[in-house]
Amino acid sequence: MIDRTQIYNIIYALAAKDGREERLFGACAEPAYVALVHSLAGDAFPELWFEIPLLGDPWFDLHALTAREGLHPGVEFAPETCGGFPEAFEWFASQNESVRQLALSWDVGSGSIDQPAVQLLLNRRDPRRTCDFLTAAGRPDAAPAYRAFYEKLPEAWFPCYSGVFPSRPGHNLRVECVFERPLQQAYADDASLLERHLRQVGLDDLGDTIVPRCQALARTPFAMEFQFDVDEAGSATPVFSVSLRFSTPPGTDEWHCFDPNAHAGTLMRQVEEWGLADDRWHDLAGTIFAKRLARGDDQMTLYCYPAFLKLRWRDGNPVDAKSYLIAGVQ
Repeated sequence: MIDRTQIYNIIYALAAKDGREERLFGACAEPAYVALVHSLAGDAFPELWFEIPLLGDPWFDLHALTAREGLHPGVEFAPETCGGFPEAFEWFASQNESVRQLALSWDVGSGSIDQPAVQLLLNRRDPRRTCDFLTAAGRPDAAPAYRAFYEKLPEAWFPCYSGVFPSRPGHNLRVECVFERPLQQAYADDASLLERHLRQVGLDDLGDTIVPRCQALARTPFAMEFQFDVDEAGSATPVFSVSLRFSTPPGTDEWHCFDPNAHAGTLMRQVEEWGLADDRWHDLAGTIFAKRLARGDDQMTLYCYPAFLKLRWRDGNPVDAKSYLIAGVQ
């Protein structure tokens, strides 16, 4: 069996080679490795997300996602291998196909890796299960806020992700919502509908750019997602993000769709014109790989690809843009 830390080292080396460590990843390799070691619940290799800013000093945060299929009910989880959330992992291992992944998110870029965020990714709408997760994660106080926020959601929104960030100040409940392409097209065509839905969940300070830029993003061929920080009363705070999914996972025909000369390139040039990215986004294409690894009887494919673009606003003002690389083994 190839050691999982060795697999991680190979993935990181391939993604960061040819000068990309200096341009994209910064000096975060050591704390990221420590975070990875504390994210190895179960026996499988986690799915990794490298969160990379596209402006300012290079750095990254690390997210490690464990699939439910890789865990077994009744397994005891050591705090040091599950980010300090053994109860959350025990709960997760006992669930059904409603749940998809449990994520640990480490603030590697700040050097603060004492306690990660923990997030639940769902396969289908299930507010009761999400509230149970928040309790298992040590935040029963966040469950009523989640329920109140859930009741505000437009009918077509699916809250696919929720999590808490213990190392950050405030209520720190985060919820991400997805929706089908027809609604995304409706947002592209109708600014009033988009504004009404954002205000419906409590996002009142839209500034001058949230609605027109979200409309521009909605017109791209990439699926859109909205992310909110939620307060104690269950309303969206002035921190808002929108993400676009560049591509589908490796093994499908479209997974190479991140092409700087095609739709993704047009999008990234627009983001650069908005002042939210510099030219480092050109390096993202070099992070794409699928490499066969064989050692003895062990054979696997290591992969990495740019999966998301994320834009953030605070108090109605644009903050920055980030890209998320997804990496792992098949």
